[in-house]
Amino acid sequence: MAARGLLKRFTIAVTGDFGEQRTLEKIRQWICYHGGTFTWEISRKVTHLVCSKENYRKAVATVKQAIELKTVKIVSFDWLEDSLLSKPPRVRNEREYLMTSIIRTTAETKERKKLVRKQNITKGMQKFEKECKDLEQDVFSNGYHIYRDSTTFAYDITLARANLCTNKNQRYSLKIYETHNTPKLYACFTKYSAPGQSSMPEILAPLGSSFELAFGVFKQFFRLKTHKEWDDRLIKANMGEEAFVYTPPKEGEPKGQVLPFEVL
Repeated sequence: MAARGLLKRFTIAVTGDFGEQRTLEKIRQWICYHGGTFTWEISRKVTHLVCSKENYRKAVATVKQAIELKTVKIVSFDWLEDSLLSKPPRVRNEREYLMTSIIRTTAETKERKKLVRKQNITKGMQKFEKECKDLEQDVFSNGYHIYRDSTTFAYDITLARANLCTNKNQRYSLKIYETHNTPKLYACFTKYSAPGQSSMPEILAPLGSSFELAFGVFKQFFRLKTHKEWDDRLIKANMGEEAFVYTPPKEGEPKGQVLPFEVL
C-alpha cells in the first residue's frame, strides 16, 4: 500500500494536547496527506479517535461519544505515528495502542512500583531495626539499659521524614541509656537510616555521662530535627516538609514527663 493512500479507509477524529510539534492542525494535514479523512466530530463514519491520556482519563465529550458508539477505536497518537513512520509504512494493529490497554498498563505499572517501594521500605526498616538491636547489645553488654522515667516512658524514639523528591523515608533512632548500677550514669546515641543507606551510630553523649548532659543533647537533637521543643512533642503542628516527625505513643501508653522534669 502506497504511503500517500495508507489511511484512505479511515475517518479519524483527534482530541487532546500532543505537544507543540503535534498541533491539531498539523495532525489534520498529516492524516489528509496520507489519504485519510479528518473530522472534528464523532459520528458513525469515524473509525478512529486519536486521544491523549489526559482527555481519556477526563472522559471529555468526544471520548464519551466514541465509547457510546462502540465502533470507534480510541487509540494513542503513537498508533498514527508508528503507522506512518514504519518502514515500509503500514497500518499498525490497534490492539497495543488502545487507550483502555494503555491506561490499564499504566495503572498496573504504578501498582507494581508501589508494591516494590513498600517492600523496599519494609526491608529498610528490618535492617534499621536489626542494626539498632546490635547497637543495644553492645551498649547493654557494658551494663546499660534504655532509660525510663517515672512514668515508665522509654527514651527510645524514632523520628521520620518522607523525602518527596526521592519518595524515600528517612529515619533517626534517638535513645538515652542508663546504667544498671548506681551511681546512675547515662549515654545518648542516634542512628540515621534511609532505604539503600545507613550510617554508624552517632554518640551525642558518651557512656558515663551525667543525666543533664544526656538529656540535654537528646532534647537538642529532637529540636534540631523536628523544629519543636521536646516539651511540645504532644502538640500536633505542621512544622514544614524539612522537619522530621515524632509519633507519640498510643492512647493509654506512657508519654513521658513534661516540665518540671526531675530525675528519679
